Amino acid sequence: MRLGYYTAGTPAALDALAEKLDIYGLSAVWPSLDGLSDEECVALGERARALGIVLGEAGMWENILTADPELRDQRIRKTRDLLRKADLAGVKCVVTLAGSMDPSGRSLAPDARNYTEACKRELREVVLRILDGLALKRVRYGIEPWHNTFFYQPEEIREFIDRVGHPAFGLHLDQMNMVSQASYHNTTELINKTFRLLADRAWSVHLKDIRCDPGHMFLKWDEVRIGDGVMDYETYLRRLADLPADTPCFCEHFKSEGDYAICFARLHHLAKKADVRFLCRGEASG
Repeated sequence: MRLGYYTAGTPAALDALAEKLDIYGLSAVWPSLDGLSDEECVALGERARALGIVLGEAGMWENILTADPELRDQRIRKTRDLLRKADLAGVKCVVTLAGSMDPSGRSLAPDARNYTEACKRELREVVLRILDGLALKRVRYGIEPWHNTFFYQPEEIREFIDRVGHPAFGLHLDQMNMVSQASYHNTTELINKTFRLLADRAWSVHLKDIRCDPGHMFLKWDEVRIGDGVMDYETYLRRLADLPADTPCFCEHFKSEGDYAICFARLHHLAKKADVRFLCRGEASG
Protein backbone atom coordinates (compact mmCIF):
# COMPACT_ATOMS: atom_id res chain seq x y z
CA MET A 1 0.00 0.00 0.00
CA ARG A 2 1.12 3.53 -0.87
CA LEU A 3 0.45 6.44 1.47
CA GLY A 4 -0.31 9.62 -0.45
CA TYR A 5 -0.92 13.35 -0.46
CA TYR A 6 0.03 16.39 -2.61
CA THR A 7 -0.87 17.18 -6.21
CA ALA A 8 1.36 17.36 -9.29
CA GLY A 9 0.56 18.15 -12.90
CA THR A 10 4.02 18.38 -14.46
CA PRO A 11 7.27 16.39 -14.31
CA ALA A 12 8.92 19.40 -12.65
CA ALA A 13 6.26 19.41 -9.93
CA LEU A 14 6.96 15.74 -9.27
CA ASP A 15 10.68 16.50 -8.97
CA ALA A 16 9.92 19.24 -6.46
CA LEU A 17 7.79 16.91 -4.33
CA ALA A 18 10.16 13.96 -4.14
CA GLU A 19 12.07 15.05 -1.04
CA LYS A 20 8.91 16.00 0.84
CA LEU A 21 7.35 12.63 0.06
CA ASP A 22 10.40 10.95 1.54
CA ILE A 23 10.20 13.03 4.72
CA TYR A 24 6.69 11.76 5.44
CA GLY A 25 7.09 8.24 4.07
CA LEU A 26 4.76 8.84 1.13
CA SER A 27 4.89 7.41 -2.38
CA ALA A 28 1.60 8.43 -4.05
CA VAL A 29 0.26 11.76 -5.31
CA TRP A 30 -2.87 13.10 -6.94
CA PRO A 31 -2.20 13.85 -10.63
CA SER A 32 -3.63 17.08 -12.01
CA LEU A 33 -4.58 16.24 -15.60
CA ASP A 34 -6.83 19.19 -16.45
CA GLY A 35 -5.63 20.94 -19.58
CA LEU A 36 -2.83 18.46 -20.27
CA SER A 37 -2.29 17.17 -23.79
CA ASP A 38 -1.95 13.45 -24.41
CA GLU A 39 1.81 13.88 -24.74
CA GLU A 40 1.98 15.74 -21.42
CA CYS A 41 0.00 12.97 -19.71
CA VAL A 42 2.47 10.39 -21.02
CA ALA A 43 5.42 12.51 -19.86
CA LEU A 44 3.89 12.92 -16.40
CA GLY A 45 3.50 9.18 -16.06
CA GLU A 46 7.01 8.47 -17.28
CA ARG A 47 8.53 10.91 -14.78
CA ALA A 48 6.43 9.50 -11.95
CA ARG A 49 7.63 5.99 -12.68
CA ALA A 50 11.25 7.17 -12.89
CA LEU A 51 10.90 8.77 -9.45
CA GLY A 52 9.12 5.78 -7.93
CA ILE A 53 5.91 7.75 -7.39
CA VAL A 54 2.45 6.26 -7.92
CA LEU A 55 -0.15 8.51 -9.58
CA GLY A 56 -3.03 7.46 -7.40
CA GLU A 57 -6.38 8.93 -8.34
CA ALA A 58 -8.03 11.70 -10.34
CA GLY A 59 -11.55 12.90 -9.59
CA MET A 60 -14.52 14.29 -11.52
CA TRP A 61 -16.76 15.70 -8.80
CA GLU A 62 -19.71 17.13 -10.73
CA ASN A 63 -23.14 15.50 -10.41
CA ILE A 64 -23.43 12.68 -12.95
CA LEU A 65 -27.10 12.10 -12.05
CA THR A 66 -28.20 15.62 -12.93
CA ALA A 67 -31.65 15.73 -14.52
CA ASP A 68 -30.38 18.14 -17.18
CA PRO A 69 -29.65 15.89 -20.19
CA GLU A 70 -27.11 18.27 -21.72
CA LEU A 71 -25.21 18.60 -18.45
CA ARG A 72 -25.30 14.84 -17.94
CA ASP A 73 -23.91 14.23 -21.42
CA GLN A 74 -21.21 16.84 -20.80
CA ARG A 75 -20.16 15.22 -17.53
CA ILE A 76 -20.11 11.77 -19.04
CA ARG A 77 -17.80 13.06 -21.78
CA LYS A 78 -15.65 14.79 -19.16
CA THR A 79 -15.27 11.59 -17.15
CA ARG A 80 -14.48 9.58 -20.28
CA ASP A 81 -11.77 12.07 -21.25
CA LEU A 82 -10.34 11.96 -17.74
CA LEU A 83 -10.21 8.16 -17.87
CA ARG A 84 -8.47 8.25 -21.24
CA LYS A 85 -5.86 10.76 -20.02
CA ALA A 86 -5.41 8.91 -16.74
CA ASP A 87 -4.75 5.71 -18.64
CA LEU A 88 -2.04 7.43 -20.68
CA ALA A 89 -0.39 8.66 -17.49
CA GLY A 90 -0.73 5.34 -15.68
CA VAL A 91 -3.06 6.64 -12.97
CA LYS A 92 -4.57 3.91 -10.81
CA CYS A 93 -8.14 5.19 -10.50
CA VAL A 94 -10.60 7.83 -11.66
CA VAL A 95 -13.21 8.64 -9.02
CA THR A 96 -16.70 10.12 -9.08
CA LEU A 97 -19.54 10.23 -6.62
CA ALA A 98 -22.82 8.53 -7.46
CA GLY A 99 -24.37 11.99 -7.51
CA SER A 100 -27.95 12.93 -6.63
CA MET A 101 -31.35 13.14 -8.29
CA ASP A 102 -32.22 16.18 -6.17
CA PRO A 103 -33.58 19.12 -8.22
CA SER A 104 -30.82 21.38 -6.86
CA GLY A 105 -28.33 19.48 -9.01
CA ARG A 106 -25.82 19.22 -6.14
CA SER A 107 -23.96 15.90 -5.89
CA LEU A 108 -24.25 15.67 -2.10
CA ALA A 109 -27.89 16.75 -1.82
CA PRO A 110 -30.24 14.29 -0.09
CA ASP A 111 -33.21 13.04 -2.07
CA ALA A 112 -35.50 10.07 -1.40
CA ARG A 113 -35.10 8.91 -5.00
CA ASN A 114 -31.37 8.32 -4.45
CA TYR A 115 -32.21 5.02 -2.72
CA THR A 116 -34.65 3.70 -5.29
CA GLU A 117 -34.50 1.07 -7.99
CA ALA A 118 -34.96 3.84 -10.55
CA CYS A 119 -31.79 5.52 -9.31
CA LYS A 120 -29.85 2.28 -9.59
CA ARG A 121 -31.03 1.85 -13.19
CA GLU A 122 -30.09 5.41 -14.12
CA LEU A 123 -26.67 5.24 -12.47
CA ARG A 124 -25.94 1.91 -14.15
CA GLU A 125 -26.71 3.47 -17.53
CA VAL A 126 -24.43 6.43 -16.76
CA VAL A 127 -21.56 4.18 -15.63
CA LEU A 128 -21.83 2.05 -18.77
CA ARG A 129 -21.94 5.15 -20.98
CA ILE A 130 -18.79 6.39 -19.26
CA LEU A 131 -16.94 3.14 -19.91
CA ASP A 132 -18.40 2.20 -23.30
CA GLY A 133 -15.72 1.57 -25.91
CA LEU A 134 -12.76 2.71 -23.79
CA ALA A 135 -9.80 0.34 -24.11
CA LEU A 136 -8.36 1.01 -20.67
CA LYS A 137 -5.07 -0.71 -19.92
CA ARG A 138 -4.09 0.68 -16.52
CA VAL A 139 -6.73 2.93 -14.99
CA ARG A 140 -9.97 1.82 -13.32
CA TYR A 141 -13.17 3.71 -12.55
CA GLY A 142 -14.51 3.74 -9.00
CA ILE A 143 -17.43 5.43 -7.27
CA GLU A 144 -16.85 6.80 -3.78
CA PRO A 145 -19.51 5.83 -1.19
CA TRP A 146 -21.69 8.57 0.23
CA HIS A 147 -24.56 8.48 2.71
CA ASN A 148 -26.98 10.37 0.45
CA THR A 149 -27.37 7.44 -1.97
CA PHE A 150 -27.78 3.67 -2.05
CA PHE A 151 -24.04 3.45 -2.84
CA TYR A 152 -23.19 3.51 0.86
CA GLN A 153 -23.20 0.08 2.51
CA PRO A 154 -21.15 -2.98 1.44
CA GLU A 155 -24.02 -5.21 0.37
CA GLU A 156 -25.67 -2.63 -1.88
CA ILE A 157 -22.34 -1.56 -3.35
CA ARG A 158 -21.51 -5.17 -4.23
CA GLU A 159 -24.92 -5.70 -5.77
CA PHE A 160 -24.51 -2.60 -7.92
CA ILE A 161 -21.00 -3.49 -9.08
CA ASP A 162 -22.28 -6.91 -10.12
CA ARG A 163 -25.25 -5.31 -11.84
CA VAL A 164 -22.96 -3.06 -13.89
CA GLY A 165 -20.83 -6.08 -14.74
CA HIS A 166 -17.86 -4.19 -16.23
CA PRO A 167 -14.31 -5.30 -15.31
CA ALA A 168 -13.03 -1.70 -15.13
CA PHE A 169 -15.73 -0.58 -12.67
CA GLY A 170 -15.57 -0.84 -8.91
CA LEU A 171 -15.15 0.99 -5.64
CA HIS A 172 -13.10 3.91 -4.52
CA LEU A 173 -12.86 2.76 -0.89
CA ASP A 174 -13.56 5.49 1.65
CA GLN A 175 -14.36 3.35 4.67
CA MET A 176 -15.16 6.31 6.90
CA ASN A 177 -17.87 7.42 4.48
CA MET A 178 -19.55 4.05 4.99
CA VAL A 179 -19.93 4.39 8.77
CA SER A 180 -23.61 4.45 9.78
CA GLN A 181 -25.43 4.67 13.09
CA ALA A 182 -25.55 0.88 13.07
CA SER A 183 -21.77 0.51 12.65
CA TYR A 184 -20.46 3.58 14.51
CA HIS A 185 -19.64 1.55 17.63
CA ASN A 186 -18.34 -1.46 15.70
CA THR A 187 -16.26 -0.31 12.76
CA THR A 188 -14.26 -3.55 12.97
CA GLU A 189 -17.25 -5.53 11.73
CA LEU A 190 -17.95 -2.97 9.01
CA ILE A 191 -14.34 -3.08 7.80
CA ASN A 192 -14.23 -6.87 7.69
CA LYS A 193 -17.57 -7.07 5.87
CA THR A 194 -16.42 -4.45 3.36
CA PHE A 195 -13.26 -6.36 2.52
CA ARG A 196 -15.04 -9.70 2.41
CA LEU A 197 -17.48 -8.36 -0.18
CA LEU A 198 -15.47 -5.74 -2.05
CA ALA A 199 -11.71 -6.26 -1.80
CA ASP A 200 -11.53 -7.54 -5.39
CA ARG A 201 -13.02 -4.26 -6.68
CA ALA A 202 -11.32 -1.68 -4.45
CA TRP A 203 -9.10 0.42 -6.71
CA SER A 204 -7.98 3.26 -4.41
CA VAL A 205 -8.47 4.34 -0.81
CA HIS A 206 -9.09 7.30 1.48
CA LEU A 207 -7.83 7.24 5.07
CA LYS A 208 -10.03 9.28 7.41
CA ASP A 209 -11.57 9.08 10.89
CA ILE A 210 -14.92 10.07 12.38
CA ARG A 211 -16.23 11.11 15.78
CA CYS A 212 -19.66 12.08 17.11
CA ASP A 213 -20.06 15.61 18.47
CA PRO A 214 -22.02 15.13 21.75
CA GLY A 215 -22.42 18.88 22.19
CA HIS A 216 -24.78 19.10 19.23
CA MET A 217 -28.53 18.80 19.78
CA PHE A 218 -28.99 16.15 17.09
CA LEU A 219 -26.84 13.79 15.05
CA LYS A 220 -23.58 15.45 14.05
CA TRP A 221 -20.43 13.60 13.09
CA ASP A 222 -17.10 15.27 12.50
CA GLU A 223 -14.18 14.20 10.37
CA VAL A 224 -11.16 14.18 12.70
CA ARG A 225 -7.47 13.34 12.63
CA ILE A 226 -6.69 9.67 12.30
CA GLY A 227 -6.65 8.09 15.74
CA ASP A 228 -9.03 10.64 17.27
CA GLY A 229 -12.18 8.86 16.10
CA VAL A 230 -13.82 5.43 16.16
CA MET A 231 -12.23 3.80 13.11
CA ASP A 232 -10.41 0.55 13.90
CA TYR A 233 -7.24 1.43 12.02
CA GLU A 234 -5.24 -1.65 12.91
CA THR A 235 -7.89 -3.82 11.25
CA TYR A 236 -8.29 -1.38 8.35
CA LEU A 237 -4.57 -1.28 7.60
CA ARG A 238 -4.20 -5.02 7.98
CA ARG A 239 -6.95 -5.58 5.43
CA LEU A 240 -5.58 -2.88 3.10
CA ALA A 241 -2.21 -4.63 3.10
CA ASP A 242 -3.89 -7.59 1.38
CA LEU A 243 -4.83 -5.43 -1.63
CA PRO A 244 -2.36 -5.01 -4.53
CA ALA A 245 0.85 -3.49 -3.16
CA ASP A 246 0.61 -0.29 -5.23
CA THR A 247 -2.89 0.57 -4.00
CA PRO A 248 -2.88 4.34 -3.25
CA CYS A 249 -4.17 5.43 0.17
CA PHE A 250 -4.76 9.17 0.58
CA CYS A 251 -5.34 11.46 3.53
CA GLU A 252 -7.51 14.49 2.76
CA HIS A 253 -9.56 17.46 3.96
CA PHE A 254 -7.18 18.98 6.53
CA LYS A 255 -6.37 22.69 6.42
CA SER A 256 -2.76 22.59 7.60
CA GLU A 257 0.28 20.54 6.68
CA GLY A 258 0.80 20.06 10.41
CA ASP A 259 -2.43 18.06 10.65
CA TYR A 260 -1.35 15.93 7.71
CA ALA A 261 2.07 15.36 9.28
CA ILE A 262 0.42 14.13 12.49
CA CYS A 263 -1.80 11.76 10.53
CA PHE A 264 1.11 10.41 8.48
CA ALA A 265 3.09 9.73 11.67
CA ARG A 266 0.12 8.05 13.30
CA LEU A 267 -0.54 5.91 10.24
CA HIS A 268 3.04 4.66 10.15
CA HIS A 269 2.79 3.88 13.88
CA LEU A 270 -0.54 2.09 13.47
CA ALA A 271 0.77 0.14 10.48
CA LYS A 272 3.71 -1.05 12.56
CA LYS A 273 1.32 -2.18 15.32
CA ALA A 274 -0.67 -4.08 12.69
CA ASP A 275 2.57 -5.66 11.41
CA VAL A 276 2.21 -4.08 7.95
CA ARG A 277 3.87 -1.12 6.26
CA PHE A 278 3.51 1.53 3.57
CA LEU A 279 5.93 1.24 0.67
CA CYS A 280 8.42 4.07 0.31
CA ARG A 281 9.06 6.06 -2.86
CA GLY A 282 11.09 3.98 -5.30
CA GLU A 283 10.48 0.77 -3.40
CA ALA A 284 9.34 -1.99 -5.73
CA SER A 285 5.94 -3.48 -5.06
CA GLY A 286 7.31 -6.95 -5.61
